[in-house]
Amino acid sequence: MRPERAAPRLDAVDRVILGQLLRIGKSPLHILARRAGLSVSAMSVRVRRLEEAGIIAGFRAQLDLDAVGRPVQAVVRVGLAPATDRPIFEKWLSGRSAVTAAWQLAGDADYVVHLACHDIAGLDEELNELKERGGAATTSTSMVLHAVPDVGGHLTD
Repeated sequence: MRPERAAPRLDAVDRVILGQLLRIGKSPLHILARRAGLSVSAMSVRVRRLEEAGIIAGFRAQLDLDAVGRPVQAVVRVGLAPATDRPIFEKWLSGRSAVTAAWQLAGDADYVVHLACHDIAGLDEELNELKERGGAATTSTSMVLHAVPDVGGHLTD
């Protein structure tokens, strides 16, 4: 859990910057500056301020999972066995190459896990591993049919 800290006030330009970064990832400063109507030096200062404030936590590549040989994707809701230690489960997840993201939940499941596998047999193996070695008592799996493009990145409030 992150320590509590006061969130800095974001102005309209900050929101433009964050929206662009969410939509297109790390962009050259001159492109961000042009879209936000700032000079490159002013953009550099703002991005650095957003990073130092912890608002921009980092940059990641967005992979085409089909192109890297992992076309079978699933979202798995996981209920942990009572004896399963959450930090140990999270560490175990972080070591699985098929796990692309995971979130702890409040509600009827303990976690939701996104898997990207080579094939259906690989997905079946990952689901079995979740129960046999990961500590899951229950799983509910939904196959991903299509990723909706350009969702998110609209920080207007």
